[in-house]
Amino acid sequence: MNSKLVSAAWVVLGVAVAVPATGWFLTSSAREASRLAFRPDGTDLKATDVDNALRELSQKLKQVESSQAAMQGVAVVQDAALGDVRSQVAKVGLSEDETQGRIKTLEGRISEVAAPRRRIEYTDGSETSSVAASYVLLRNIGSFSKASPHSTALLTWNTHVDAMGEPGTFCDFQLRVDGKPDTDRDGGGGRAVVYVPPSSTGGSSPVTVAALFGRVGAGSHTASVWVRGTARECMENYGNFPRTIIVEEGPRAE
Repeated sequence: MNSKLVSAAWVVLGVAVAVPATGWFLTSSAREASRLAFRPDGTDLKATDVDNALRELSQKLKQVESSQAAMQGVAVVQDAALGDVRSQVAKVGLSEDETQGRIKTLEGRISEVAAPRRRIEYTDGSETSSVAASYVLLRNIGSFSKASPHSTALLTWNTHVDAMGEPGTFCDFQLRVDGKPDTDRDGGGGRAVVYVPPSSTGGSSPVTVAALFGRVGAGSHTASVWVRGTARECMENYGNFPRTIIVEEGPRAE
């Protein structure tokens, strides 16, 4: 801006101090210098100089107002974005609750799988001379507790079995839980069979038997040994040695 325009600007500012209506004048583009009485007496300014200065100030005012409007628009956009963020946070909170629930479910399943082993120990032996084609109870060995109704119990039995009688006769021992075999199929699993060999009156053998019980519920259960056969006498743990049954829980096997 040249020196004349600078001088004109100072004159306008003086008028603004003297006339309170200047604010009303600046806010309307229709009320410019043409409505203002200008007296150039004692100055070298022309009316056109004042018009140019006022026009420039009016343009700057409009720019400021435009910038303010833009800032207000940005604020509105920011408020809307903040609302979206709050909404997303709320949704994340719900998802987190669901996730925590799933984590707890998974932890429960892991605890089922990672259940500690249980040991049933005994030392006394047992025998019977009342054997037939069908299984009969030989002995109860001990109890164990099962934590989950949805897991499977694996029993591993280490012992020694004997059969006394004519050559070719046998004793068929079976590990059971609550008097039931590990399967509904004929015979079932968890069996240890010992025969009386030819030219002998008895047979003897160490055995390790494993049986998977998939339909055993939670709570306390009893492990037992049942026997059938044709031998005159069937014996388990003859000599009263330390024996064990290891009980483990795991995922259910269908």
